[in-house]
Amino acid sequence: MSEIIWKIIFMCIWIGNGIIRMPHSKKYKKTEKIKSQKSSREKFLVFLVGIGTMIVPMIYVFTPWLSSFNMGLPNWVRWIGIIGFGFELIFFRWVHKTLGKNWSPILEIRKEHKLITEGPYKYVRHPMYTQIWIWVICQWLILSNWAIGIVGVLTWTILYIVRLPEEEKMMVEEFGEEWENYCKQTSKKIIPFIY
Repeated sequence: MSEIIWKIIFMCIWIGNGIIRMPHSKKYKKTEKIKSQKSSREKFLVFLVGIGTMIVPMIYVFTPWLSSFNMGLPNWVRWIGIIGFGFELIFFRWVHKTLGKNWSPILEIRKEHKLITEGPYKYVRHPMYTQIWIWVICQWLILSNWAIGIVGVLTWTILYIVRLPEEEKMMVEEFGEEWENYCKQTSKKIIPFIY
């Protein structure tokens, strides 16, 4: 298949993710927040991930600037990326549906915030992070480009390493013993039975 077809497939998936997130973004704006980590560092980390998951891939899709970093992956590997993205879209919707109004793009506790322990949260404590790992790996496979892969994985890894301990600390402070009991039942962070 030609490179343009892979780019079109990627854009369709990217738009699909946007459609899934859109109603949750609207709800997020309407909910009252009681605790927020709107620090400059948090905003910078979210911006970094935006570079790795949106800006660099869009530069590749719409310009020839990053073409020299093409990896030349065989089609069957790129199809694995598409299958992974199909799973990612279903999983992304499931996570959002389970979270409901508790979702936020930054670390926040909102009024009447509840600890979610069902759906994907029954298997891992941070399934939205699982989803983003799937995203950065699959976009690398589909677009078959070193720049996209390295920037995507690197920017997401930085946010993940910095944010995860802070998020877990916030959950302990907010939910105390309820969180600790949940951690005993759901001991894995992002990969069921493994990590």
